[in-house]
Amino acid sequence: MPKQVSPNRSASAGDIRRRNEQIILAAAADEFVKHGYKGTSIQSIADRVNLPKANILYYFKSKVGLYKALLQDILNLWNEGFDEDAATQPPTDVLRRYIQAKMRYSRTHPQESKIFAQEIIQGAPIIHDSIELPVIEWTTGKANVIQHWIEQELIRPMNPLHLLFLIWGATQFYADFDTEILLINGDQLNDDEFDQATEFVIDMVLRGIAL
Repeated sequence: MPKQVSPNRSASAGDIRRRNEQIILAAAADEFVKHGYKGTSIQSIADRVNLPKANILYYFKSKVGLYKALLQDILNLWNEGFDEDAATQPPTDVLRRYIQAKMRYSRTHPQESKIFAQEIIQGAPIIHDSIELPVIEWTTGKANVIQHWIEQELIRPMNPLHLLFLIWGATQFYADFDTEILLINGDQLNDDEFDQATEFVIDMVLRGIAL
């Protein structure tokens, strides 16, 4: 059971807050993926981390606030690996880093990925207003980078959105459908197998964009 971080002389108030927030978010991910948004209560999350309910509300104000914070954290981590100056870098380097980051997140945060998938499948009823603009802006920006690569004849012509959709689907499968992988494979992928899967996805994408 996760435990709250106790204050110490070397830790600032900001450090303690961030650590406690991460502990709460991790516990919330377990509860939301098991019971869904409606079936999860602030009290159940508080019980999981051995904190008073008031402490959870102090950090996140409400269940909606906690849920949105969790999903925003997911989006922030998912967007890593695609640098702001990606247009000036070799496409193979940028896409390799991006796929590695996405696969690593699927490996380390499968619960959070599933929660996001569940929310989107349901039409994003809770987070639609808060994620619509950021997601559109991020995707448009990265699609423009891919289009730039195409115009510079660094990769073959394609619809940039389809390339992004392909990467999202391939990488998030390893989190969202890990139960299916378990059924087919007979066991969860070990670290070596997951590394092989990562290299396979990278290889397929880079072969697909090559001139």
